[in-house]
Amino acid sequence: MAITRSKPKITQLIVAALAIALCWAALTENRGWWFFIPVCGAILLWLYFANIQVPAIRWRALPGFLLFFARQLVLGAFDVGWRALAPEQKLAPGWQRYPISLSEPASQRLLASMISLLPGTCSAEIEQHPPQAAQLLLHVLDQQADWQAGVIALEQQLARLLRQETPAGTTL
Repeated sequence: MAITRSKPKITQLIVAALAIALCWAALTENRGWWFFIPVCGAILLWLYFANIQVPAIRWRALPGFLLFFARQLVLGAFDVGWRALAPEQKLAPGWQRYPISLSEPASQRLLASMISLLPGTCSAEIEQHPPQAAQLLLHVLDQQADWQAGVIALEQQLARLLRQETPAGTTL
């Protein structure tokens, strides 16, 4: 049975363009629009013709997600700084598997991508072994650290943010 995917809606492309434009304006101090407009057009054409769907989000959950993620990035920066300047390297690297509770493949890929931005974790692969739930193969910098708590919190935040997912403990 083939899965047919529809092309992204114009409203989805407009939202994507606005998000990209806001990032551009913030990162370039509102300069270089002569370069941005063709790049943005190319990205939007790619989104349209590659049938890449922009995931629908719950707008009320966006501020909480952004605050959570910004906090995690700051904590990650301090963690890296601490490890770099510490006289003793407390590392116990290794491979770990994490069972994913998100149901949609796009949500699982987004989780895998964002986990790599958390301190001490890097996603390597999403393992699919039906009928079992998908698992993430992660490389962790310190197996003794509580890396699971950060990954669980990120997954819960994504479930709250993405419309196609149901946050744990709620009924929508």
